[in-house]
Amino acid sequence: MPNELLHKWQVRHNLTFLRSFYEPTTPYTDWAVTVAFYTAVHAVEATLAQQGFHSRTHTERRSHVRRLFPHIWTLYYRLDTFSRQARYEGIHPLPHLLRQLIDHDLTTILKSLGVAL
Repeated sequence: MPNELLHKWQVRHNLTFLRSFYEPTTPYTDWAVTVAFYTAVHAVEATLAQQGFHSRTHTERRSHVRRLFPHIWTLYYRLDTFSRQARYEGIHPLPHLLRQLIDHDLTTILKSLGVAL
């Protein structure tokens, strides 16, 4: 099970990758929202690790977020939903939605959890 430091490293790694190509008009909106979601996943897991928790599944993690971090639940769930749609249904977010998901939702999640941007 990865520890807090490994999750934080993965957050920084994912953000570096996201910043290397992200702009709201990117043709890779599916990758942008997916990287943003997995950045949030690792931020959540880093914070859970501080409290002695670890999620084994996405379902378990959603339960932890809803219960322990209700202030970010809606934002996390939106990233999760749009990431799944991009990965499994071929639905890519439009530029204005992508901007909301990354520039607002992901940024708010990271700040709320105290994970460095």
